[in-house]
Formats: sequence, structure tokens, C-alpha cells
Amino acid sequence: MSPPPAIHPVQRKRRRYATLLLALTLVAGVGGVQVPSASAATVGSTELSTGWAFRSANTVTDPGATISQVGYSTAGWNPVSLPSTVLAGLVANNVYQNIYVGTNLQSVPDLTGQNWWFRGQFTAAAAAPDQAYWLRFKGISYRAQIWLNGTQLDADAVGTMAVHEYNATNAIRPGALNALAILVTPPAHDCKDLSFCTVDWNPEAPDMNAGIWGTTLLETTGPVALRDPYVKTVLPLPATNAADLTVYVDALNATNAPVTTTVSATITKAGYPTVSVSQNVTLAANERREVTFDPAGYPQLHVTNPALWWPYQFGSPELYQLSTSATVAGATSDTRSIDFGVRQFTDYRSTVNGTSFVGYKVNGQNIFFRGGGYVWDMLQRWDTKTNATHIQYVKDMGLNTIRLEGTLGNEELYDLADRAGIMIMPGFVCCSAWENDNTWTIEQEQVANASLDSQLRALRAHASPFMWNYGSDQPPTAAHLSMYKNTAARLHWQNPTVDNVATWSNANAGMKMDGPYKWEPPVLWWDTTQSGSAFGTTGEEGTEAPPPLESLQKFIPAADLWPIGATWNYHAGKPRSVFDNITVFTDGVNKRYGSTTSAADYSRKSELQNYENSRSFFEAWNSHEYTQSFGVIFWMLNNAWPSVHWNLYDYYFKPAGGYFGSKKANEPLHIAYDYKTRNVYAVNSTLSGRSGLTATTTVYNVPNLTQAYTTTVPVTAAANAATQVLTLPALTGLSTTYFIRLQLRDATGAVVSNNLYWYSTQPDVLANKKNWYMTAVKTYANLTGLNSLPSNPNLATSVTRTVSGGQETATITMTNNSPTNIAFFLRPEITAGNGGNEVLPVNYSDNYVSLWPGESTTIRATYQTSDLGGQAPHLRTRGYNVPTTSIPVP
Repeated sequence: MSPPPAIHPVQRKRRRYATLLLALTLVAGVGGVQVPSASAATVGSTELSTGWAFRSANTVTDPGATISQVGYSTAGWNPVSLPSTVLAGLVANNVYQNIYVGTNLQSVPDLTGQNWWFRGQFTAAAAAPDQAYWLRFKGISYRAQIWLNGTQLDADAVGTMAVHEYNATNAIRPGALNALAILVTPPAHDCKDLSFCTVDWNPEAPDMNAGIWGTTLLETTGPVALRDPYVKTVLPLPATNAADLTVYVDALNATNAPVTTTVSATITKAGYPTVSVSQNVTLAANERREVTFDPAGYPQLHVTNPALWWPYQFGSPELYQLSTSATVAGATSDTRSIDFGVRQFTDYRSTVNGTSFVGYKVNGQNIFFRGGGYVWDMLQRWDTKTNATHIQYVKDMGLNTIRLEGTLGNEELYDLADRAGIMIMPGFVCCSAWENDNTWTIEQEQVANASLDSQLRALRAHASPFMWNYGSDQPPTAAHLSMYKNTAARLHWQNPTVDNVATWSNANAGMKMDGPYKWEPPVLWWDTTQSGSAFGTTGEEGTEAPPPLESLQKFIPAADLWPIGATWNYHAGKPRSVFDNITVFTDGVNKRYGSTTSAADYSRKSELQNYENSRSFFEAWNSHEYTQSFGVIFWMLNNAWPSVHWNLYDYYFKPAGGYFGSKKANEPLHIAYDYKTRNVYAVNSTLSGRSGLTATTTVYNVPNLTQAYTTTVPVTAAANAATQVLTLPALTGLSTTYFIRLQLRDATGAVVSNNLYWYSTQPDVLANKKNWYMTAVKTYANLTGLNSLPSNPNLATSVTRTVSGGQETATITMTNNSPTNIAFFLRPEITAGNGGNEVLPVNYSDNYVSLWPGESTTIRATYQTSDLGGQAPHLRTRGYNVPTTSIPVP
């Protein structure tokens, strides 16, 4: 049943508010059938972001009816721009400072034991005949009382992820100042409410993200408003030379009398035929009705040779535009537009090691999803640049997917993903009230279903979401799963779904979640007898990932930087969880690379370990694609605050070992080494096959670089597939630490993939001891030979720069002029000033590269001039055995 337009279905005690709702939807001059004027009403949408203040309700004695009067004094309140959580507002007002540094967050008191008033004033559009005014709240956490100009619109708006909307026509003051007052009740700690939850990823926010976190909108329409347009696209698979488009849009009657409206939809794309459809609809008083245009009734919605939306590395993410409008008596009453993609995701099942796993296809082609788990800032602060950088980094690492485990509602991220061809994997969060649904109250059932309704409406319009998870670690109860699926069907959700993503709780989940969540040596990913190895489909798994020294120095005070102690641990996982330390990772560093003696030494070695770990992680999953593996999510993509646990890039967007290891593994055409079997694979992640290739494998002793073995074989890399090209034989007489160099060349001899491994005659050996978050290591590889590499001061560097439109590209050339020594693990960086920090965000065409004697390479770095902060750019170059140098970028 569709809800009346003045209140969201999650809200309780509807009968109690029936009189109020009727009063709010009354418009002047109604009596029988509504006869609208031909004069056009104002149609528009204004974000109410400025002119707000907030304060603890403990210090406010006036009621909402008074606070929501124009002119009410907010002297002593904190000014705030919306959206904002309570803590974000307090930090913006310097009530709490540097809360991400050291253990300062511990000094912020619990902010959830009190309510919080948010108050703002705005000017409404002038009155026009048949003008309707709507207030729309995209996110309030967790419940609220809402007042407008002394009138209570809602006594109990509940649900962080539920959109709350009100027809405020009779309470608004057209053409004049209006006042809104919102009394927010925070969510409970320990994820006991159906709100946002970061589980054990970091400390809980002291306010549990209470506040007005989503956009607040004043929308103006005529007597009929439109909501939630959506285009369902169906292809005649396996053919893709046509598409059936079905257009849906909700029409709402803002009046208490019947209204007849003409609803129209137009689909456009430059270079393609325009499609237009319309129909007349008579809406009963206050009715909300879905209007449908399908190919059966509108043959023009069957289109031929459409431009398809393809994910990254598969093709271009082409988008169309849908424009919808409602007219009444010849006047425009409302308009809504969206961009959408013509594409179709389907799923299939394959059995591996006795378990059924889900795989996906896009437009009839197998698609191996690979990505990371995204989380927004702990205080839910983001902006266009932040969102764009996440998408940019995901693409740069060769990933094609972002998983949203409960971090739903950043709609700009969806828009950017649509345009970039990045797939979105959304769903509800684990380990919280969302999964303790066998004890839900009636209100919680309503909140959960309203949350799904709101979030699916936002997601379904986008090309990027390819599926939906109803649950994470555990599936919902049968009754709630049925409720969810009925809602998805009612909303025409066309993408595949899974009940949850963990086979340990549901044998038919289709995805596994067997860990690990702590560091493991690279061999684990390849050994398919191990939990977490590269077989099947995984919803998440990952390792600790301390950021490089430059980032560590930003959030760990100098006195706490070494040795590793309580401050480091506070920036690991949630305190008092099994993730509140990085001991397992540190043991790996010390026992494989040699005992660390300082924060700088630790960082230098941990970068090596992060690189080899993330590279092998994705290589293993990619090399088994479609035969043993079907999709993978690294836990996590990024962090909610400066962290030493779970990320491919750190909070400050500094790309480091994990980032560049992932980038190497996921390059479009890649050559990879299997630590378990010694097989070498060519992985082609595009839809174009490559022939005439050759693969060369060479083994070198360390530190003298004497060649112990080499072979070259011809390679044909089939499209969208992994191909085993050779097996490295067991070798004897090697140095304890040695190099394996893999190179893939095209028919001209140009290197298309260059990959260097460092390993040991004493390999990593896993123990039999394991649990849900890790497998113990019995024997560690001896990689200390890297510390014996001769110092190489003979690296020559040069750099040039081009500037265009505020963006700079530095072209860096590095040449190893040593006749005998490798330049190992080189890290060129563009810094803001001589000796300054690396300019961030930044993209490099490659990094952490190694050069043999006489070799040269060219790397491009791209960044924004504004991110230099007025400093002149410099090129800083360092390496594992190369002294640090810095030269100006001309």
C-alpha cells in the first residue's frame, strides 16, 4: 500500500495524527473536484543547508512550538551547516579539537544520553495558484519531532535510513521567512537501533552519528508532485541489440480533492532517437500512485541498438536521461529527471568445494567483481571532492566494485559510480540490531521496511548497483526476508539479490565470509585448502594495513610513535575487540623482514608487506576467475578515521603499499605468480583477447643479482579470462632470499606487464591452528636478504610538468645508472615544497617500481594545483636501497 504523501509509512500512531495530516494537506478553495488555475505554480527544489543552529536539549526549556517561530533567538547555540551530525557540528565549532589525533577521541563524552535541537530559518517561494510546498528529509538519525512555524509536522519521525516527507502547504508562509525546529533523539550505543553501525571497524562515534545527516529539502510543485522516477531495462540476452524500457514514476496529489494530470516521460541521449510517452491520470484526494509506461502499451519503449552501460575495463558506461513531468490544466506541476544506464545484471550459481557460489553477468558477459568495503568519515562528513577521489582511486587500482555494508545514502557517490563504470554492492550491516531481528518490535519492523523502501528507491534509478544483500553475516528471519522481498518486488528491483553473504550461517548464501581479518602470508590466498583462499565468492576478507610514516605522523603524537603501543592500538579496531591491535601484522614484519628498530624502519618494511599481500590477494582471486572464483571484496577499501587496520588506502588518501600492490595485480593485462603451485598466469580483465604475447620468468639470487633460471613461452590471453602459461620448476642452489621477475611482452617486444616478487627458500608455512578471523603461521619466510642489497646512489631522476585547467601532470623519469645493483622498491612522490608532504590526492601511472642496472622507466603523476597549498612542487624519490633525494619540478 502506498503511504499518504504527508507521512512516511514507518511512523507510528497514524490515527493519532490523522487530524493533523488532514490539516496539513488542506489547500484554500477546495470543495468538490479540484479545478486548478492555468497559471503555473513555482516548481523547484532548494536544499536547506544554511541558517541553522543546534544545541543540547538539556539546556533548552522552550517547547518546539516556540522554538519554531520566526525570530526565535538562538544566542548561545552552535551555528551549523546541514547536513551535519551532532559531533561534526561540535567539532566545527571547536568544542572538541583534534579528535582524530592520538587518543583524544576518548575525551569526548557520550553524546547520546540527551536530545538535540536543530533550528533553521528559510524563505519560501512566493505564493502562486495551486502552489504546494513539501519538506523532505533524506536522513535524520535516529528519531525526531519536527516543527514548522509553530505547527508540529511529526511527533515521532523514526528511522535513520528512512526518508521523511511532509506536505507543508498549509503551514508554510509563502514568500516570507519560515522556521523549522527538529528535536533529534540519538541512536543507542552498541548498534542497538536500526541506524548506522561500524561494528568493530573503529571506536564508536560518541554521538552514534545523531543529527540531520542527509539533505533537507524544500520542494515546490503544483497540485501534483512526482517522485522516484526509474527505468527498468531488459535486454534480449544473450543478444544486446535491443532493450525493453519500462518507466515508473510516482504521482502525488497534494490536495484533498481529485485532480487529473498528464504525466509525461522523455528519454534522450545525444546521437540516439528521443522517446516520448504520456498518459492522463486522475488521482483521488491525497493519493499517491505509481504511473507505469511499458513497451506493451508504448511500443516506442522497445529500442534497437541501445548504447549500453558497461563496467570499468569492459567498455564505456553510457548513460541516458529520463525527464518526467506532470501538467495540470496545461501548466507544469512538477518535473523530475535522472540519468540511467541500459544494462542488465544477472546471476548464476557454480559449485566449488561442495558449496554453491553466486556469480554475475553484465549484458550477458561474465563479470568478476573485485572491490573494497567503503566507509564514510566517522562524523559522516563528505563532499564532492572526497567522493570523486574514492571513485578515482578505485578505478586507478583496477577495481570495479564498492561494497556498502550499511553505509547507504551517499547518493552523490552513486552518481559518480554511474559515470565511472564502478559497480555498487549495497546491503544492510552485520552484527547489530539489523541482524538481531528475531527480537524486533513492531516499530523496528516498520523502520526496517521503510529503510529498505527508501534506500532501494534511491539505488534502483542508478546503473551502478548490481545486486542487493538483505543481510550480511546472517540472513534475516523468514518473515522479515519475505517482507523485504515483497518490498523489492513492489519497487520493481531488477538486480539480483542474496539473502546474506556468509555461507557459515546460510549454506545457500552464495558468498562466503570465512576470514581472515588479520595479516596472512601471500601463500594463504593461493592455497585453496585454506579458509579465505581464492575460491568461490567472498563478501569480505582482509588484513591489517598500517599506513606509511608520513600518515602515521599526522595522527600519532611523536612521543607515541615508537614503540608500538596503546595509541597505535586505539587506531586499530574497536577497543576491547579482537582487532584492537596489529600484533599479527607486526610479527610478520619482524619475522620476515627483520626486527624493526624505529617507526621509520617499521614503515619501510610494512610497505613491502602491504604491497606483496594486497597484490597476491587480488592475483589469486583474479587467476581463478570463473573456474574457482567469481567475485571478491577486500575488507576494507578505506577507513572512517586514521587507522592502522583494514584499508587499501589511508584516511588521508595517501596511496601506499596496499594501493600500489592492488594496482599492479588488477592492471588490465597482468602476469601473476602463484605462491602455492609456482604456476604463472596471464590475466586479461578486458573483453578483448590478446595474441602474440610472450611471458618471461627469471629468477635472481640476492643480493648479487646472478641469474638462477629463465624461460620464455608464447602466450595467448583470452578475453575476460585467466590463462596458466607456465610452471616455475623447483630450483636448488638459490640464495635464501631471491627475486622472481615476470614480464609479459607484446608482439613488438614492448613490456605490457612487469612484476617482481621477493621470496625465500624458507617459505611461509601455515599452521593447523585457525579461527574465524585468522590462520596461524607456523614458519615465516626469510626475506632479510633484502636488507643486504647494496646501497645504490646511482639513480638519476628528472621531471617535467604540464598544467591545464588547474590540473598538473608531472612526467617522472628514473634511470638506474649502477652497472651492478638493483634500485629496489622505488617510490617517487610529488611533494608540496622541498621536504613537504606528498600532494594528495594524487594518481601515479605506476609506483613502488624496481629497476635493474641500466634500466629506465617513466611515471606520470596527476594532481590538482590547489592541493599544493601554494607551495612549489618537488619530486622526492626514495627506495629500499636508494637514498632519498628531492628536486624541484620545473
